[in-house]
Amino acid sequence: AGAPMKTIGLRSAVLAFLDSLSVRYARRPRTVQTYRTALGRFLEYLSALGVDPDQGAVSDLDPILVRDFVTFLEGRYREAGRMLPASTRQTYLAALVGWVNFLLDEGLWELPAEEARRLLRDLRAQRGRPSPPLPRLPREEALSALLQAARSRPSSRSLRKELIRLRDMALLLVLRSSGIRVGELVALRRGDFDPVQGLLWVRHGKGGKERLAFLDAAAVQALQAYLQARDGSARGKAVDHRPLFARHDKGAGDQTRPMTPEGVRRALWALAREAGLAETLTPHQFRHYFATRVLEATGDLAAVQDLLGHASPTTTRRYARVSPKRLQAVHRQAFERPESPAEDREEQ
Repeated sequence: AGAPMKTIGLRSAVLAFLDSLSVRYARRPRTVQTYRTALGRFLEYLSALGVDPDQGAVSDLDPILVRDFVTFLEGRYREAGRMLPASTRQTYLAALVGWVNFLLDEGLWELPAEEARRLLRDLRAQRGRPSPPLPRLPREEALSALLQAARSRPSSRSLRKELIRLRDMALLLVLRSSGIRVGELVALRRGDFDPVQGLLWVRHGKGGKERLAFLDAAAVQALQAYLQARDGSARGKAVDHRPLFARHDKGAGDQTRPMTPEGVRRALWALAREAGLAETLTPHQFRHYFATRVLEATGDLAAVQDLLGHASPTTTRRYARVSPKRLQAVHRQAFERPESPAEDREEQ
């Protein structure tokens, strides 16, 4: 006889899976939180069907209930007059597939091999592979208006307000010329900035990867002005470990605390209001702008992939689809070249 199957409750099994994502697989906190939300909804769904997540055991879980979860979600969205977003479907099913695989691998759910394969196959089939939405590029006018708003802020006798003014200018120029993610930006330390070579060392990229990000002269100058005003002539290892972009709101007090992604978004919102913009540019739109600008200037998708830190060229190719200048150049090359006499005769 084989080893007895481990018995575990449904909620406990979800918590064990989430712990394994952090500890064993080193998944990013944001991914773990997304899966936590998705599986929390799954447990709510079981409760609505009369299955108590705290009392029910994984060993008693009916595969049909797992398979029908997305159908249940679609019904709830329809009742509210909406469609289940494709991204939500993908995320919830990814979490569910990961959890089922965890249960099977750990021997917590004893399903016949063929039934387990069929369940996973059905879940993956429900995910589908819809094309991700095209990147939304910021208008050049909106970007210029944001920069003008930052430049128009008057110098202030208040050190806190002056630091915010200098920081936000540097923030805009760094986002525009580096193409880094907002999560990467707020993780930067002073020691990651090399003003001589005009680069940033991104040590906390997506998937734990490291890479270099490059800055133009305007971004380097603005960043140096901000850091000089903030930290003066301080030097040493302690300074190198300080955040590159810090909070200067009253809640930060006298400590040098790093900005958060939400803090970066709020800074952009404030500038958008000052610029009189109806739309607010997000940090990720600056990344889209950067990618498209580099692609239009070089036509080199491989270089864009490396600069953005993309693991797959498929992700980068999306920018080739939203670069109107590049497409127009290709069109002109095809249709505005002089036609040869032979071609004229063929058309006649």
